[in-house]
Amino acid sequence: MGGISGILFFVLAGLGGLLFIGGIIYLVAYFTKDSGKKINFNMNTLLHIYFYVISLVSLAISIIGLVIFMNALMSYKFGVPFSYELSEVNSPIEIGGGMTEPLCYQGNPMDIEGQKVCFDSERQKSDIVNGLSFFVSMIIIYILHRIGLHFVEKKEKFVWLKKIYNFLSLIGYSLVGIISIPMATYLLVNYIYFRPDNIVQINPPSIPVAISAITIPIWITFFIKTLKNQENIKNK
Repeated sequence: MGGISGILFFVLAGLGGLLFIGGIIYLVAYFTKDSGKKINFNMNTLLHIYFYVISLVSLAISIIGLVIFMNALMSYKFGVPFSYELSEVNSPIEIGGGMTEPLCYQGNPMDIEGQKVCFDSERQKSDIVNGLSFFVSMIIIYILHRIGLHFVEKKEKFVWLKKIYNFLSLIGYSLVGIISIPMATYLLVNYIYFRPDNIVQINPPSIPVAISAITIPIWITFFIKTLKNQENIKNK
């Protein structure tokens, strides 16, 4: 993956690191703001933290698998150039008095929309299988840890930890949405109205579109949860 899509994933990875660091800073600030308050880190407290952290991480990582899966599906619906960057076929060269076949550094020469380009014909199927497998495995991990959290909360609930989880998730998915939505719009408009005749010059909009489609519902969900937490505080 290269070009704009590669830059997008690089930015998202950086934001994930910043979000993690921000969460650590927030926890430190929370526990040190009241020096007279004693925090008891027993096993139940640590289990709560563990379940929330793994839930946060597994849900975020599962999005990568779902994006890969959706990207491959959209290539079947809207065409390969919508989802994948293509490269030109190198011209044949003369070796030992004979001409070689057209060369590709990646993939194989094939005709797409009447143009000869380099592309791996198995990549779409591979991305569907691998993306779906990755997504399902991470979602299973997420569900199991949410179930575990449900059982440990029967003994004791940490409202402050739940608020941190919801708020960090809201911030993280808001940042992803702020980046992916305008990028998806820009690439989609250019693909529809200003698409180059040479398909190797196309910047595929599929990945930003998939990220936006996945992120927006999650963003809205955590936004509603955060508002409900705020309303509960006001009502107390």
